[in-house]
Amino acid sequence: MGIIYYLLSFFLIINIIVFVHEYGHFLAARRVGAKIVTFSIGIGPEIFGFDDKNGTRWCFSLFPVGGYVMMLGDGDVASATEDEESLKDLSEEEKQQSITSKSNWEKIFVSFCGPLFNYLYAFAVVFFMGVFYGTPVYEPIVGKVLKDSAAEKAGIMEGDRVISVDGCNVERYRDIILKISDNESGEVKFVIERNGLRQEIAVAPEIKEVKKTIGGTRKTKIVGIASGEPIFKKKNVLEAVQSAFSECFNATKEMCSVFSKLFAGKKSLDDFGGVVRMAEVAGDLSKTGNFALLIMFTVTLSLNLGFINLFPFPVLDGGKILISFIEEVTGKRFNKTLLEYVMMGCAILLIFLMLLTTANDILRIEAVSKFVSGVMG
Repeated sequence: MGIIYYLLSFFLIINIIVFVHEYGHFLAARRVGAKIVTFSIGIGPEIFGFDDKNGTRWCFSLFPVGGYVMMLGDGDVASATEDEESLKDLSEEEKQQSITSKSNWEKIFVSFCGPLFNYLYAFAVVFFMGVFYGTPVYEPIVGKVLKDSAAEKAGIMEGDRVISVDGCNVERYRDIILKISDNESGEVKFVIERNGLRQEIAVAPEIKEVKKTIGGTRKTKIVGIASGEPIFKKKNVLEAVQSAFSECFNATKEMCSVFSKLFAGKKSLDDFGGVVRMAEVAGDLSKTGNFALLIMFTVTLSLNLGFINLFPFPVLDGGKILISFIEEVTGKRFNKTLLEYVMMGCAILLIFLMLLTTANDILRIEAVSKFVSGVMG
């Protein structure tokens, strides 16, 4: 029953943010006069659906992970290729409704609106949460110290307010996690405030080694502290706007930092989670009954989806934007056969990365990790 609960929570959340993303493409395509053939929630064979007055098929598909908008002239559900052959028997008026007939700038607009709507969704949710309910604030206060952990041995106590980590001031609990992750000296220097007095405490994190998905081991730093419960703070309209901008900006800045470290070799793919981890978080938040936190989790996922889709990778929106821009500047179309091969290769790579991150998630489960360590020595 627990697994089913986790999966249902995950499917609900992931389909909300994917719907927002695809609805951005949908509205943009309608704006430029492109006909939408199918709007699907989920992928795979259709379970049920209906046709609207504009000839768009709205449907729910078998596998409830993701979704797609397919426009007239698209060669596949990912809109990664174009199918001009299917337009041969159409009238000139009908051909003008295909995505292939649109200018490169219109194609860029359609591709960009998917990620844009993910950011608009995040902004709107944070804004309305701030005005009507309050947004969760995790202050840099130690809510829990694990028994016999490095933090306990160093003298950190529950209720300590962390002022800085390794000389860098922190404003939220998330900053503490990031600074610990960035530490390379082997000793993390905390400045904490306790009973109105400040003191410096040096913590030597416990280094835990786990088997990596593809050979070798991955080292994880464990300090042994956790945050307390969030405080929900309501805001006036101006503060809510500022908070929404700040949330979108900080999340984007953090993602830029993470991926720059990945490309620089300072992080590996083993540090990334996948669908199993997302399902676990969604299930845990649902079980608390605090749906405000669950809604804020959709904000995080929406920003991640929007950001990653802007990568200049051919099968992603950013790649389609880049291709359309190059075609506009050069005045030449990409070779269709070559482009199809590139798209196929990129799709295989994305599937591999998805499987890799899912394997990472499974290996993080303690029982599985111990089993793998025992089998592989």
